[in-house]
Amino acid sequence: MAPNDIDNVSMAVWCTLLPPEELDQFSEEDDLRSVSAAYEDWLASMRGKSIVGADVGVMLDRIRILMINIGIACAMDRALAEQVQSVVADHLRKRALKIVSELRTNTKEKTAVKETLALFFKDLKFTRDIFPEEDVMGVIPVKVSLKGDSSKGILGRLIGLKSKKVNVDKETTLQAALLESSNVLKKIYLRLVSPDPWGTY
Repeated sequence: MAPNDIDNVSMAVWCTLLPPEELDQFSEEDDLRSVSAAYEDWLASMRGKSIVGADVGVMLDRIRILMINIGIACAMDRALAEQVQSVVADHLRKRALKIVSELRTNTKEKTAVKETLALFFKDLKFTRDIFPEEDVMGVIPVKVSLKGDSSKGILGRLIGLKSKKVNVDKETTLQAALLESSNVLKKIYLRLVSPDPWGTY
């Protein structure tokens, strides 16, 4: 079956893991059944696992396990596995970047964290084992720009209306970025284990 639009996709080939607008890329019913089964197995394995105290590494590992499950389910069709993994990863990155874009930047520390996370999530490989401290440290900016705004209190008045480049404390930024990245990933993970992973939130 090759659906022309998502309204024509039969429930037999519906796959919750894939965003509805991406389903028309997949034409074989058995392909989506295998992916759906892998996703259901992953959901079952995640039940009961708490996110309290889970750091960025733990959250990335949980998502990577899902990607591994997809690879195993599509073992006879590597191209399909990579296609599904790519679609899911692209949407996870977009969601992460949207969350990051909403972070506040009213101090140089928060500005540095936001810029760091934007770079970190932009190229994050959800299919690979990564070392969060090294990867986050590697994208921390040396300086960040602060735009003055007299309505924003003393800091705004001191900087004035022009942008000013200020130095970033890398160690402080690293620890704050690791904490914030785990919060971003928890939001993504909670959607992945929900009945509607790609709905509006």
